[in-house]
Amino acid sequence: MEQKVVYYPGCFANYYNPEIGKSLVFVMEKNGFEVLVSRQLCCGMPMMANSNLKGAEKNFRRIILSLYELSQGRFPIITTCPSCNMMLKKEGKGFFPSQEAEYVSSHVWDASEFLWELDKNGKFNRDFGELKLRVFYHNPCHLKVQKLTEATLNLIKLIPGIEIVGANYACCGMGGSYGMKEKSFKISNEIGKRVWDLVKETKPDVVVTECGGCGLQIRVGTGVKVLHPMELLKEAYILALKRAA
Repeated sequence: MEQKVVYYPGCFANYYNPEIGKSLVFVMEKNGFEVLVSRQLCCGMPMMANSNLKGAEKNFRRIILSLYELSQGRFPIITTCPSCNMMLKKEGKGFFPSQEAEYVSSHVWDASEFLWELDKNGKFNRDFGELKLRVFYHNPCHLKVQKLTEATLNLIKLIPGIEIVGANYACCGMGGSYGMKEKSFKISNEIGKRVWDLVKETKPDVVVTECGGCGLQIRVGTGVKVLHPMELLKEAYILALKRAA
């Protein structure tokens, strides 16, 4: 099989933090994969969550066709956003079924999930530099409900110097666009206080989470720097390159 993956960036990596996508490409290339980037269009999850089923269906079907054509029945599909992953793997096909949707559902991976599977098969590049950081991990709801709770922690524990000082598996309160709305802002903050307190108690150098929305909620509530796991892995790989230079 050719060493390629198809990457669906999603809106957060494409518009708000392109460093996530750049880091994913860097990490995949360090593991021997060429990255094919799919058409960029919202997966439809935010529209579906706000009762715009017509708009969600239009976007979902377009994205599904793009991923189906790029994957060609050979290449895994990778996401860096838990909500996009949930939409492509589970939610979308239930509302907007098609042969292509079934195919994408069975071939899509969260980035950490995919890399941890590589490691379990002895194929993951562990050539990291030492990264002395106290890390708090937040597991997003859209990964937790898919039982994807350990892959990221397992990966970042492979980085020399990393100390895991805490982890949270409860909702941060953001809930997609829920926490950004005036009518639900107070409740969102009340929910978020639990993880804010945990972060403040453990005093990490950085919080790691896959979800951009969760990251915004945690950064605003604590002032602590937040990174996507792919950004952390990229930093560790770059340190190894500098060490070898």
